[in-house]
Amino acid sequence: TLPCAGLTAWNAITGYGGTRPGDTVLVLGTSSVGLFALQFAKLAGARVILTSSTDEKLARAKALGADHVINYRTTPDWSRTVRTLTGGDGADLVIELGGAETLDNSLRAVRPSGRISLIGIVTGATAKLDLISVVTRNIRLHGVTVGHRESFEAMARAIAQHRLRPVIDRVFPMAETAAAFAHAEDPTHFGKVCVRIAG
Repeated sequence: TLPCAGLTAWNAITGYGGTRPGDTVLVLGTSSVGLFALQFAKLAGARVILTSSTDEKLARAKALGADHVINYRTTPDWSRTVRTLTGGDGADLVIELGGAETLDNSLRAVRPSGRISLIGIVTGATAKLDLISVVTRNIRLHGVTVGHRESFEAMARAIAQHRLRPVIDRVFPMAETAAAFAHAEDPTHFGKVCVRIAG
């Protein structure tokens, strides 16, 4: 999955996102892209704030290096918490994985002249956008889907250099492929669900 989830997160953090040491990156959720984004942002020297739906997932994200975590179910106005954690400034970059229902909060959470990498649309593909906020606060919003070969090679070098280990939730044998798909649909899984190809 490195050419898909990994490369999308890599380009969102290092390419379009232009993340530098000391930046604050807000990652929405603990999907595969979200977990890669957390790992790559830490490699870039950023401070990471991460949201998720359960305290268990948040604890695991903290163990992976997240500096601050927010349960978006118990804190629905999480953009306010992000601004508090950043001294009122907001995040330099938001890894937007929610879509329609989270984009407004992301706009409030990002700093003026900040960046939002729009990747996921799990809460819907059509959203009302506060264009006044985008224009007057000079926010850059861009869609990110995978990337080119040179980016993949740069990502692979970084993974090897830092011995980064992608997060694997569970590995199923080939004979249990149906169970693997069912497990992947369970919202409690954390990281990639894999099938071992016998060969």
